[in-house]
Amino acid sequence: MAYRITWTKTARNDYFGIIDYLLGKWGRRPAGNFKTKVSKQIELISRMPKLYAKTEARENIRRCIIVKQVSMYYQETEIDEEIIIVRFYDNRKDSSQLNNVLNESDL
Repeated sequence: MAYRITWTKTARNDYFGIIDYLLGKWGRRPAGNFKTKVSKQIELISRMPKLYAKTEARENIRRCIIVKQVSMYYQETEIDEEIIIVRFYDNRKDSSQLNNVLNESDL
């Protein structure tokens, strides 16, 4: 049975910001490819929530690499059978700030 997917407001803002950047810088094809990759990963984790490793920053959050530049962070709630998409994060940024970034999400 697939888990229900919900997004935090912060994750939606991150996602649409990436799409806007890709559209402006690289065009429709790369933006479409990114959207497809995100959709495929969400479909996978909805069926297999423990597919990806937990983060060191916050134990209850897992990391899925979408493309080498962007990771998606999500939280599983077994009781509610829900996956919460928490954030999208640019992997090129300083990873020491990741804990702060995850705490800024609207969980």
